[in-house]
Amino acid sequence: MAELNLDIAAEVAAACRAGAEELAAALGRAFGGAYTVAVDAAGSSPTAGGAAALAGPGLALLLRIGDAGLAAVLPESTGLLPPWCRQPDATGENRLATLAQELGMLVVPESVAASGAGARYVADLGVALARAGLGSDAATVSLSIAGDDRTGEMLLVWPLAQPERMFESVAATAEAPTQPAEVKPAAGSTASANEPGSRPLAGHRPRVRQLSDLPGYARSLLKIRVPVSVQLAAKKELVHEVIALAPGSIIKFDKGCDESLEMIVGEHTIAEGEAVKIGEKFGFRVTSMLLPREHFVPAKRKGA
Repeated sequence: MAELNLDIAAEVAAACRAGAEELAAALGRAFGGAYTVAVDAAGSSPTAGGAAALAGPGLALLLRIGDAGLAAVLPESTGLLPPWCRQPDATGENRLATLAQELGMLVVPESVAASGAGARYVADLGVALARAGLGSDAATVSLSIAGDDRTGEMLLVWPLAQPERMFESVAATAEAPTQPAEVKPAAGSTASANEPGSRPLAGHRPRVRQLSDLPGYARSLLKIRVPVSVQLAAKKELVHEVIALAPGSIIKFDKGCDESLEMIVGEHTIAEGEAVKIGEKFGFRVTSMLLPREHFVPAKRKGA
């Protein structure tokens, strides 16, 4: 497998040209609207001023490739970012995460495989890239993006020596606990310390609201790899029918061609969706999540 270095700039540019139409469609799904993408040029440094010349807020899409990283940055100044990108809700975060995943399949050559992807709106792209270890000799590919009567440039830059640090300040801000304002009793009041709500209950643990609130052993479980598969259809066949299968045999399923596919993790069906084409690869777009089945145990009295 090829390494993420300066020598693959021509391959990245070629991959971007081949996947330009799919990338434009991915931007449309994420931001809404119609876009076009064209490859401007491949170079050897982001700008004459390095990462500092990219100062200003914008969207950063990060691809992890081995120990290094590749970033795609779209400045706020282009006017192409929808307002919700600044503070996305859960749906917006999912859209940006999906865009980063699709980007990883479209802008890097087949000889380079992205092992992870992420997306965040950052206050200063230059600072984020410098924190991630972008050097002065970085390689770049410039993409011209047009949509909603606006035209801007998305810049692909690599390699990043410390990609895990790119979103550090954003994560720290999001995880900073907010201190509740101290409520002082009104003058003349005789509130007792023993009144309900005057002090936290002994042994009470705060509610887990985000992944960073989990204990270390629980967070480590999130790094376990599990098998993920997409099931087109399923049925049961008699053993003698299976033995009789040969090249050219056709098995008929009762499932309609327009019905949803199922995503299975381990042995559990967790989502439904549809097949999508991402470049020359097969993809799965989630349309709905499935809750686990409820298990009820009938309660019976003894002797009943």
